[in-house]
Amino acid sequence: MPRLTGRLILQARRVTSLLPPLLPANRDIDRALLELKWIKEELPQEHWVSAVNKRLKFEPLQYILGSQPFGELNVICRKGVLIPRWETEEWCIKLGYLLSEQRLDGLRILDACTGSGCIPLLLKQKLSSANLRSSICGFDVSNEAVCLAKDNLKSNASLNSNTASEIVFQIADITDANVLSSLPVSKFDLVTANPPYIPLHDYQKSVLRNGIEKSVRQYEPELALIGDSAPYEYLLHNVVLPSEARGFIFEVGYYKQVEIVSKLVDENWGVGFMRDSANRIRCVVGWKMYSDFEVLERLCDRKV
Repeated sequence: MPRLTGRLILQARRVTSLLPPLLPANRDIDRALLELKWIKEELPQEHWVSAVNKRLKFEPLQYILGSQPFGELNVICRKGVLIPRWETEEWCIKLGYLLSEQRLDGLRILDACTGSGCIPLLLKQKLSSANLRSSICGFDVSNEAVCLAKDNLKSNASLNSNTASEIVFQIADITDANVLSSLPVSKFDLVTANPPYIPLHDYQKSVLRNGIEKSVRQYEPELALIGDSAPYEYLLHNVVLPSEARGFIFEVGYYKQVEIVSKLVDENWGVGFMRDSANRIRCVVGWKMYSDFEVLERLCDRKV
């Protein structure tokens, strides 16, 4: 990562006085110019100076702009709720296409740790576009997250009123052994989740030591980030198995989390992992053997 030299700052200032404040978060002029382009496109001119000054303090650009593209949707972003990542978008799109290609109609999908609601909303959009019915429930322990998910449901015009009535967001906690009893229904076909999975020791490292970016540590909720392996035990014991789901896909950050999940299910389940386009292990995928959800194996780079 390049250092911020006086020469680099002077070079940025020659382009525009709005550019130097963007350098600390971006470290090079090209990336800073791209952010400035987005700021100018998304915000009125009178807010540009305020926006770059917020970015100087490492506030995430998505909070400053108020939204983040996610597939064909535009997801509202607010402080206190995790910002949707491209990695999540990538696997969610792949899952949506696979379910659509297999013509799996009438699916009951549960999204745990739903955050902004981006996963249920994008899956619903993909399935509806393929003329497939589905009912989706998303839950989160955070009231801020559930409120934002509901706002995102309202704000995306591609989800018409009929579609919107088939998505529900509410407060619930995966650590509660009776979490399913607090939901509108307790039986689901597929469970998705992007749980908090970062070990505390990695969360506290700097990005230079393969840790977390400063903007993430300063502004995004720890509740949605720090979790290591415990959330996967809760997801399986409290959600997947009692709901009689036949498939699941959970975002992960480490191979050891894939191994833990594979050890928590019995021989009636197949388990594999998928990599993202940066070649990092990104999801653990599970399917009930001899069920229609064996097709989930197609998402995997390797079985476990």
